[in-house]
Amino acid sequence: EKITDYIIKYHSSKTHNKAFTGMFCVSSVENLTKYYDLFKKKKGEGLHDLKIATIFSYAPNEEDKEAQGIYTLDDDSSNEPISKHSRDRLEEYIHDYNVLFGTKYSTKDGQSYYNYYNNIAKRVKNKEIDILLVVNMFLTGFDSKPLNTLYVDKNLKYHGLIQAFSRTNRILNE
Repeated sequence: EKITDYIIKYHSSKTHNKAFTGMFCVSSVENLTKYYDLFKKKKGEGLHDLKIATIFSYAPNEEDKEAQGIYTLDDDSSNEPISKHSRDRLEEYIHDYNVLFGTKYSTKDGQSYYNYYNNIAKRVKNKEIDILLVVNMFLTGFDSKPLNTLYVDKNLKYHGLIQAFSRTNRILNE
């Protein structure tokens, strides 16, 4: 929570009053969902007006590491799985994106997901997204001159470190 508070407080100054954009790379999809949910909660509380988006990959037959994504039979149960598949989370986040930008993307088919990926890339380049939350996507092979801020909550080494910091190490205009 302190990290999201810091980003909310200083993002405008780091991006020269949102003349630029930022990327926040985290160590896992699990951590990304925690950050995304915190940003969403704080936006709902009126604590910021940042446009947050995310994209990440998911495994088709993802296992529940703790084997807790089961239905319980307790009387108090809502019959909801305790943990969600990362695809379900991403589908929620894409829904938020669709509401924000009036689009209709989904993870339901490969083409729609591919179009979502390309649309996010375009919107980051056009400064329509303030912060893009990622795990690995967009850290290599993505170039956006208006991207000047990189928030990092993951261990980066060697080539990955150089690639990640290369996303923001460029000169645009003055």
